[in-house]
Amino acid sequence: MFFHNLFILLALVFTTSTFAKECFTVNNENIVVSWTAFKTPKKVGVGGSFPNVTYTGKKTTAESIKTLIRGASVTIDGGKVETKNASRNKKIADYFFGNMMKGTDIKAKVIKLSKDMLTMDLTMNGITKKVPMSYVIDNNILKANGFMDVLDFSMSKSLKAINKACYALHEGKTWSDVELSLEVKFPKCS
Repeated sequence: MFFHNLFILLALVFTTSTFAKECFTVNNENIVVSWTAFKTPKKVGVGGSFPNVTYTGKKTTAESIKTLIRGASVTIDGGKVETKNASRNKKIADYFFGNMMKGTDIKAKVIKLSKDMLTMDLTMNGITKKVPMSYVIDNNILKANGFMDVLDFSMSKSLKAINKACYALHEGKTWSDVELSLEVKFPKCS
């Protein structure tokens, strides 16, 4: 009888742990969207981030991180940037994002997800373009990187304005390509 009960208990534990489903969640506080723009003829990087990112995806919990990533979307307030330099923040917000025709909001939506690449529809200045990003998921954290060209979004006016405002500091050269980085922590549901 003892072995019979032990067998049932072990079967129950094994069955419960085998079929227990994981649950992950996503929220605004765990999303970091950052960028590196480039200045001077030597192409020196200047990094920053967007402190106001709002998750607008349909699912906030799922059994897998990849399920949350597929179709995930965010709205980014381009009118507020953080570079750890108040003067630079203001110039970028005013001269670069302030010259966008359709307001300062930027929208991004994951439209494709493969083993190590994701593709976003990025909407900025009223124009939507596909932006591929390589990614890894480690310890429930997604890290993705890619590049975009602001000229693809008809932002030559913005590029000229920020170049003029920062002409001496940029040595007359502000590059149109920008590196994008995304880091999202997916905590387990409580």
